[in-house]
Amino acid sequence: MSVLDWHAAFPTPTAEPSSITPGDLAAMMREKEIMKDYLVVDVRRTDFEGASISGCLNLPAHSFYPTLSTIVALLATVPVVVFHCNSCKPGGRGPRAAGWYQDAIDAKGSGTSLAVVLEGGIKAWVSAFGEDESLTKQL
Repeated sequence: MSVLDWHAAFPTPTAEPSSITPGDLAAMMREKEIMKDYLVVDVRRTDFEGASISGCLNLPAHSFYPTLSTIVALLATVPVVVFHCNSCKPGGRGPRAAGWYQDAIDAKGSGTSLAVVLEGGIKAWVSAFGEDESLTKQL
């Protein structure tokens, strides 16, 4: 018996969200208002430890797709939703969840929210801003 990847039961996203650098996200966080202008969604599950981006919402990728309609209902008015996982490699949890979210927003036809992926994930974030207590929470 083989074990399937966690995402094998879900469709492959068609959207290919753009990315945002850690520096650009930090600037957004300093200049904009959370939930009014942006939100950071951390899709890590058991590896959600060590550090997190201040104000992020932890929605593990493994349960993201089954709850997508509720997530869209809650976040559709947030202009920019930044997704990240550990490293945000292509096909990884962050890009996959961002794609599902953007697909759902596009299907809704409202176009009010844009999914983006944090370049390099939490690893790149911690490398750049891990010591900045206003931007990073140590867990």
